[in-house]
Amino acid sequence: MAGRLDATQCDAALEFLNGLPQPRIIDLAGLEYIASAGLRVLLLTQKRLRGSGSGLVLVNVRTAIHDIFRYTGFDRIIEMTRAAE
Repeated sequence: MAGRLDATQCDAALEFLNGLPQPRIIDLAGLEYIASAGLRVLLLTQKRLRGSGSGLVLVNVRTAIHDIFRYTGFDRIIEMTRAAE
């Protein structure tokens, strides 16, 4: 994922992720901004994958994005690794 994940991109992002059989690892190195609508996309994807015994792993999460995940508690719901900045 790259750029912004806000309300204008969420429908397309969710459709794309739902079309993949196992989008287990998502590289967020290029993600510059995430809105609450983007968090919803990741949460829905996580729930779908957990239903099949899997789960998301977010890699290369920038500090600013990681802070949002931490403030919202997503760091306790989705496995992630921070980017080397």
